[in-house]
Formats: sequence, C-alpha cells, structure tokens
Amino acid sequence: MPPARPAAITTWRPPGFPDVMVSRVEEDTRLWVGHSTAYVITVTYAGAFDFWYRGQVRTQVAGPRLKLKEPGEVHRDERVHAPVTAQSVAFSPSLVEGAARQLGRAAMPHLREALSHGQGRTEATALALHAALTAREADALELDSRITEVLGALLTEYAEPPAPRNVPPHRPAVLRARDYLRACFTRNVGLDALATAVGLNKFHLLRLFRAELGLPPHEYVTHLRVARARTLLAQGMPAAEVATEVGLCDQSQLNRHFRRIAGLTPGQFVRALRPRQ
Repeated sequence: MPPARPAAITTWRPPGFPDVMVSRVEEDTRLWVGHSTAYVITVTYAGAFDFWYRGQVRTQVAGPRLKLKEPGEVHRDERVHAPVTAQSVAFSPSLVEGAARQLGRAAMPHLREALSHGQGRTEATALALHAALTAREADALELDSRITEVLGALLTEYAEPPAPRNVPPHRPAVLRARDYLRACFTRNVGLDALATAVGLNKFHLLRLFRAELGLPPHEYVTHLRVARARTLLAQGMPAAEVATEVGLCDQSQLNRHFRRIAGLTPGQFVRALRPRQ
C-alpha cells in the first residue's frame, strides 16, 4: 500500500436541509479515526479497508453493503487495502429521533449492525439518495422524500432492539466516564479527577475506556471538541473564538486537531459549506 496522501474531501449541506451533511472522499489512503455525532450511512464506490467498531475489526469493500454509524460511538480505520472512494450522508440525532417517534420506535434508536446486509430497502433507498445528492439536481420535495424513505427503511431493518449480551462488570463506570467527559469537554479534566468521579483507579479506567470506546479519554475529548467546532464554524463563529469556546489553547491547536480528524482546515471546512454560485 503506498504512503497515505492528502485526501480529496468534499463536504456540503443540501440547501434547505440543515440536519443533513454530505461528505465525499476520492482515492483516499488515509486511516481515519472518528467519534460519530450523527447517524451516518456510507456508500463505498471503490477500494477496501478494515475498520474497528464495537470491539471488532470488519472489512468494507465497494458494493451494496453500507457502513452504518450512530452517535456516541468510535470508528477507527485499521488498514487500507486499496484507495477508497466513498460518500457519507449524516443525519442529525434530532432528525432520526423524530422519524423514530413517528414510526413508534425507541426515542434514541440503536443500530444493530455496523454493515448492512447488502440487499433490502435500506440499500435501495440509500443508494438512490446518494445518487441524488451526488448529482445535486434534486429539488426539495425529491430530497425530502428520499431522506424519509431512507430513515424509514433504516429504522425498520436495523433499529430493532439488540440481542441481550453480557455486560462487563465495569462497563457502567466507563459509560459514566464517557458521559462525564461529554458534559465538561470544554474544561481541562484530569485523569485522576475523572477516575475518582466514576469510582475506578486511573490505570484501570484508562484500559477499560480504550477497550470499550476505542480511544483513550484525552483523544475522545479532542473528538468531542472538533465535533463542537464544526457546529460553531458552520454557524459563522470565527475560528479563533471557536478554539476558545471548545476548550483549546488557540487557533493553531484547533487547526492541527481539526485537520487531523476532519481532513480539512477550519477555513476549508467553512468554504465547503458556502453555496456554490
């Protein structure tokens, strides 16, 4: 595999759909680590890669099987077998939760699978939506219809209650640590304070946190900060103010972490969101 090169990344929001974000990479060889803040459906058009999710390593190849994500979880790429061209559409939690309520399902839907089965309504509707988003020619009614079809299929086919599983005895403490960090990620939280708050020693917490969530606590916080920075930048806040708002030292630190995690500088991200003339 050749050395990773800068990925060609495009990001945009369909006009009139603030709860939907589209991202596309072309011929990408970079290994990505991401904390998801949305429900995401990814189509892989070319290439293949291994990724870690929910304690397992899986392989994604080009074809009809879709990569699925839900908020609060970490995906980590392990190996790129061939350069990847893929497109992701992210739906805000509020959009998906609203659809779930209308369908009579759990308020915070849990997706049972990391990869779709390869055939079914979810694949058919998602591929049609991705094609419409790529062409950027669909009107508001078509996009709204296609998004509604995708969410209906996804929640019907993949949001059933997960099968019961044995819960590790310390998992509740790790989840409390996760929630603690979510509540105060803009502050500098020490590992000793975090461990004390959840009732574990810091060595045990560090090991369990990484095993359960895929990242150590400090890196998890960085992903939370970058996710919040994306929202603030999209709202028009200057990058220097965003850095302070999310708990980073300065704009240069924001630039470094944002580019590493999002693949774009904050400035490139903001320009990508501007409507095309």
